[in-house]
Amino acid sequence: MNVRHLLAQLWWYVREIAGENSYHYYVAHHREHRTAEAPLTRREFERLKSGTAVRCC
Repeated sequence: MNVRHLLAQLWWYVREIAGENSYHYYVAHHREHRTAEAPLTRREFERLKSGTAVRCC
């Protein structure tokens, strides 16, 4: 195993822990199960995930 491969695996792991890949998983799941409607944009998804979708200011 070379250093580049090890760093790529480490970077993937850090992104998984931080939740950075959740939007990509959402889009893949949406494409498999809900083909009639368009998936949320990244911004809409992040707002819903963070709970700030109904803020007034």
